[in-house]
Amino acid sequence: MFLQKIIKQDTQDMSKWFRAVVIVCALIYVGLWFFSIHISRVEESRGIYPLLPAAPKDSIEYVKLSESLMSGNGLTMDGRLETLRLPGYPLFVGVIKTVFNSYFAVTLIQIILIFASALVIRRIGILFSGKKVGEIAATIFLINPVSMTLALLILTDVLFLFLFTLGLYLIISACEENKWKRVVFATLLFIASIYVRGMGIFALPIFLLPVFASKLSLKSQFRVAIALLLGILISAVPWIMRNYEKTGVALFNSFESVNLSWAVPKFVAATNGTDEEAETLAFQKATGVPEAEWRNLGWHDIRYSKQISAVGERIILSHPLSYAKFHLITSMPFLFPSSILFMRDAYDSSMNIDRPFVYGSINALIKGDWTTFYKGITKEWWKFGERILWLLGVVLMFISLWFNRKGRLAWLFVFIVFFLMMLSGPAAGPRLSFQAWPCMFILFASGGIYLCQYLRKKFSGRDSKIG
Repeated sequence: MFLQKIIKQDTQDMSKWFRAVVIVCALIYVGLWFFSIHISRVEESRGIYPLLPAAPKDSIEYVKLSESLMSGNGLTMDGRLETLRLPGYPLFVGVIKTVFNSYFAVTLIQIILIFASALVIRRIGILFSGKKVGEIAATIFLINPVSMTLALLILTDVLFLFLFTLGLYLIISACEENKWKRVVFATLLFIASIYVRGMGIFALPIFLLPVFASKLSLKSQFRVAIALLLGILISAVPWIMRNYEKTGVALFNSFESVNLSWAVPKFVAATNGTDEEAETLAFQKATGVPEAEWRNLGWHDIRYSKQISAVGERIILSHPLSYAKFHLITSMPFLFPSSILFMRDAYDSSMNIDRPFVYGSINALIKGDWTTFYKGITKEWWKFGERILWLLGVVLMFISLWFNRKGRLAWLFVFIVFFLMMLSGPAAGPRLSFQAWPCMFILFASGGIYLCQYLRKKFSGRDSKIG
């Protein structure tokens, strides 16, 4: 009912230009959906597997987890207990596939969720600054190639973004309008989001801070925040108990150790100028995880989480400043992702088109090799041009923050962006950046409008003086 109300109100209140954008984008997304079905048939005829909308790596693994759930084998993959990923998204995929007998029904619903998310972004933009900001932000979100690509693949991103963005809107609007039922609904959405994407449990600050960014009294803020926090933490208990019962380890998931097992060898290799594979092997030996187990995704296994985390944390704490610098630099692609390359990579992967692996330019920046870094980012004009647009967006974000420096929401949005960026670390890229885009694009739009107004006022003043 609530979503129906939002959609009905928004369709009546939309600007004409934004309504045209939504219609054109809807046609593009549906066209891409039919194209993805065509690609799956081409894949099948050429003997290329997995077939779209599943893709290699994460996507096919979610399909396997979904099939395991639907067959009554619990959350397992290839007979191995899954302790990194959560059951929310596999259940979402499995139910839709069971009802409609096609994974393409999942991606069609994800397209609908993309447009629903755009409407929610518009709503948040209106609360922040006005209709123009909300509609520009929603437009940037809809036309981005990453949004289009993720909608067409079996991946958690679209569902997680929708749940998180709607929960964020409900919390902000509830505190602004004193509608406390929305807080309950928002809590349920945040709970759902952490069961869709396990990293959400580490993002508790961005679930709570909207409350403290409101105009409520401090006492009311603490009451709402404690209720929200308790609701989320209590909801995590059943899965912690499941893991304890199955493995003897009382943790929500193995997200922390998995990140460390990937980031720390990369850090050591960059610091010492050594081979990353060799450092990964050395890290594995230091953790004591058997090599055969490690190769069979043992680094995902929650039973090894404590020993992996202990080794990773020891290495980081022995070089805290060096790691902080490494973490910050490798997080930069979060702000400057290549959307076009992401879409091209998805297509090449689905059609089994091999391209030679090339380390990103960020690796040169880690080593302080500015010449190689500059050559790397300017090598392809289209990629460089897109990064310039992202840089302009970041500048506009800080312009918006300057003009709204007395407003709490601007600081909240900037915090969310940089918190998620730091949480991403060396894994930063389009998929992790995607979840921060609602806040980023609202600030981009707001900063652009402020800049245009400032320039118009400045130049119109000059003209009047000259006249």
